[in-house]
Amino acid sequence: MSLRRCTALFAIGFALLMGTFMTTAQGSDLAALLEVLDGTVEVRRVNTEQWIAVKIEAIVGVGDHIRTDATGRARITFFADGIETELLADTETRIDSFNGSEQTFNLNLAVVVGQTVQRIGRALDASSSYNVTTPGMSLAARGTLFEVRVEDDGRSAMLVRESTVEASKDGENAAVTPGFGIRSEAETALSAVVAATTFEELYAALDGCPATLTTPDDVSLNVRLAPRLDAPRIGTIAAADVTELFGVTEAGEWYRLEFRGGFGWVLSSTSTIGTPCAGLRVFADNYLGEDTTLYSELGDVVQLEDLVTPEPTPGS
Repeated sequence: MSLRRCTALFAIGFALLMGTFMTTAQGSDLAALLEVLDGTVEVRRVNTEQWIAVKIEAIVGVGDHIRTDATGRARITFFADGIETELLADTETRIDSFNGSEQTFNLNLAVVVGQTVQRIGRALDASSSYNVTTPGMSLAARGTLFEVRVEDDGRSAMLVRESTVEASKDGENAAVTPGFGIRSEAETALSAVVAATTFEELYAALDGCPATLTTPDDVSLNVRLAPRLDAPRIGTIAAADVTELFGVTEAGEWYRLEFRGGFGWVLSSTSTIGTPCAGLRVFADNYLGEDTTLYSELGDVVQLEDLVTPEPTPGS
């Protein structure tokens, strides 16, 4: 059989599958196209326990689980105009629910573990929704491109590439825009929304980045409540005691570090940083300062009652 004829037959088969999908996607029924892009891909049908290997493509619906192995990669296409989710290696996802039609619908997908790329190729009307649930948070998207990662312990993270995704958990909501990300542990609240283009940058921004500070003649560093010289001094720290950094100001003039149960700021010009971290969380130069109630103690230099908790800076 010629290559041209094989290609034509595949195209016809794909069109028939999508035609089946479009006529089936009514009410609570859903038939989406699963394509194997690489490696091993398996499906566990709703109300069954057995995993079935998919060789090239298959139809999947509500309640089905789809997973890839360490070499696998797959794509689920929900609508002919390109609403899809891509499963990377070692990923499991589940189609939770579907209501409506191809034009107006509510579609809910769960990422159980692993990493997915969500692509919505058209603007959704006001009555439609595309939601992704993880162990750590729920995500609502409208005409966007975003990535989701769920670790084995349930820690969930999300990066937005295009448009906006609304993250929510326990009544808390956060709008995440392109170039930013958010994370949530299975049992904790949503993190701050931070600038990040990779998951490694996201984790560095939230968890800190290993760093080494050195100063001339081993001089101790003044730690201040906010990134400015007129902010209250909350103590001192030896440069050798700084092992992680948790932020930097926009101009790069101040570093944020953990200090006695809370956070503090040191002037960058007084020290030299080794192995800089590109994923450090960026704070506004006019950031007002830290939450003083977190400090467990401040030593003999400064008393806690001498500090005034600043009002939060909008958007910081």
